[in-house]
Amino acid sequence: MITVFENALLLDCTGAEPAENGWLTVDDGVIKEIGSGKAPIFREAEIVNCKGNTLMPGLIDAHIHLNLFDDNLAEIPRRDYPAMHFVKCLLVLKDTGEQGFTTVRDAGGVDAGFRVAVERGLVPGPKISVSGTSICQTGGHSDVRLSTEVAAPMLSPIPIGCVADGVAEVQKAAREQLRRGVDHLKVMAGGGCGSPADEPDTTQYSLDELKAVVAEASAVKKVVLAHTYSNSSMRLCVEAGVYSMEHGNYLDRATAQVLKEKDCWLVPTLSTYFYMSEHGEELGIPSYFLRKMKQVRESALEAVHNAMEAGVKIGSGCDMVGSGQPYKAMELELKARVMGPMGAILSATRENSKLMKREKQIGTLEAGKCADILLVRGNPMDDVALFQNRENLFVIMQDGCFVKKKL
Repeated sequence: MITVFENALLLDCTGAEPAENGWLTVDDGVIKEIGSGKAPIFREAEIVNCKGNTLMPGLIDAHIHLNLFDDNLAEIPRRDYPAMHFVKCLLVLKDTGEQGFTTVRDAGGVDAGFRVAVERGLVPGPKISVSGTSICQTGGHSDVRLSTEVAAPMLSPIPIGCVADGVAEVQKAAREQLRRGVDHLKVMAGGGCGSPADEPDTTQYSLDELKAVVAEASAVKKVVLAHTYSNSSMRLCVEAGVYSMEHGNYLDRATAQVLKEKDCWLVPTLSTYFYMSEHGEELGIPSYFLRKMKQVRESALEAVHNAMEAGVKIGSGCDMVGSGQPYKAMELELKARVMGPMGAILSATRENSKLMKREKQIGTLEAGKCADILLVRGNPMDDVALFQNRENLFVIMQDGCFVKKKL
């Protein structure tokens, strides 16, 4: 049946300003027509009166971790029965969709089975692309062993990291993830906060190792994401041909210019640092984790400013873990501090669709695109924080099907 949305404040996320008295029709999972004024009349159609509220594309989060459902990341492999890991990941996926995200990019952790399960309608949740297991060096980010441990990395039903050292090992690790049907590869190119044995302002992996991972991805027309904070690690990644820099909290003006010249994406993930820094003590996250989260938070907004100033392509991701998983929409409010409301919203819609190379299907409200649609209370251009209250999401539609309809 055709669905007609009428009397909407239309925010199509093409870059145009919101338009009053807008309408949109959906048929067979696709946006058929869009316009303003009097909506078309059909003999049989479901009418949704938007009552002046904002109709816009579904949100896209380009950096999530379904498998990081615990506040202490190092303990995840040690807790619960194996099946419980999968159940918890599925709960995070479902909850993400209920926050208004209709497409997501997992940045390391889950395999292609989650993508297939959503595509086949076996589980609820947003459309998802996956990295599989992140590739990391011994003692690097995603090697969750304490410096006092001498045992090999613990096996887990959903591994946090695949430890590989040297060109031959990283080639094999990359090929194994590609064999298992991932959409892109993730490499840990610098230190992180959640890993106990490294510091954020460092480099990990040599140029030859990074080039080897990129070569394997490029051979099958796929791209590489890199976890990185330091300017030195970002410069290595750019030279190696990495597609997108994740986090980038220490990005300075000079390195931002390098990213711009090489047409490399930056995906800032602000919300995880602000949320975990504020709530980390009450959540009981390890002291080393909290210290580093506070440390990288200090320059996070400046890094986004430097990227904007240089004209770097900026996507949007939350990187929320543990107790922060239900608060992914906080990212838009934080980005708006630097990018403004429109810039923040576009980064989580139009720009993320380009980042994921799916701009012909999602990211804007245009005829012929997937009917991934939100009806949001009021005008988010006036209050971008409203996405954080799920009661403000009256309608969530994904591929023409109502995930939520509460008017």
